[in-house]
Amino acid sequence: MDIQAELISIGNELLSGRTLNTHVRDLGAALDGIGLQLVRNTTVPDEIPVIGSAVKEALARTDLVFVSGGLGPTVDDITREALALLLDRKIVLHRPTVAIMAERYAARGRGMTPAAERQALVLEGAVVLPNSVGAAPGERIDLPAGKFLFVLPGPPNEFNAILNEEIVPWLKTRYAEARPKLVRIVRTRGIGESDIVTLLEAAGFNPPGIALGFYPAMGRVEIRLAALPDQETTITETEETLRTLLAKFLDQ
Repeated sequence: MDIQAELISIGNELLSGRTLNTHVRDLGAALDGIGLQLVRNTTVPDEIPVIGSAVKEALARTDLVFVSGGLGPTVDDITREALALLLDRKIVLHRPTVAIMAERYAARGRGMTPAAERQALVLEGAVVLPNSVGAAPGERIDLPAGKFLFVLPGPPNEFNAILNEEIVPWLKTRYAEARPKLVRIVRTRGIGESDIVTLLEAAGFNPPGIALGFYPAMGRVEIRLAALPDQETTITETEETLRTLLAKFLDQ
C-alpha cells in the first residue's frame, strides 16, 4: 500500500527564518511509523491566492494533504478564508469549541473576546478535531476520490497534540493494511562518506529493493537501509554484508 501525503506550511515567519518549521520532521516521523509516506513539504506566505493554489496542486497529486498555520485570531491568519474560497464552503462557528474555550478563559479569570472566538471558526462540513492544548481546533475535510485535507494550527505543541491524539489513530484505522518499512542502521566512524561509497562500489554492493541513505556528522556516518515489510530476509542479509565490508570502521 503506497499512501502518500504532502504538507503545506503557511506563514511569513517561516519564510523569513524567524520561526523554525518542525512540522515536516514531526509529521514525517508520525506517518513513517504507520506505513504512510510524506513525499513533499511546501512553505507558502500568508496570501490567499498562493495558499489556494498550493493546496489545489497538492490535492491533485496526493491522497492526504496537511495544512498547518494561519488559524489564530490575527488579521494575517487567513487559512480558513483561502480554503473556503478554494472548496466553495462557508466558514461557520463551532459552538462546542467556543464552550471549551470559554471554560478555559474563565478558569484563568478572563472573558472571551471576539478575537479569541475567531479561533473556533471552521469550514462547513469539516470533522472538527479537538485541540487539547490550545484554542483553534484541527479539521478533517473529506473530499471526493478518497482524498482528505487536514487543517492544523501552527504552534508545534498544538500541531503535534492534534496529530498524535486525533489524526494518527484515524489514519491507522483508515489504512489498516499499511505497514511501516523495515529499517536497519549501520554506524561508522573514521571513514568519510565518499570513501564509504568508493569502497562499496568497488565491492559491487548494490542491493536490489533496498533504499540506502547516508547521513554524515562529525567524523561519523550513519547508513540507513530501508525495505518493504515483506523483505525482512533481504534487508537482514544486506545489513550483514554491509557490516562485513565496513568491519574496520563500525561504530559500536
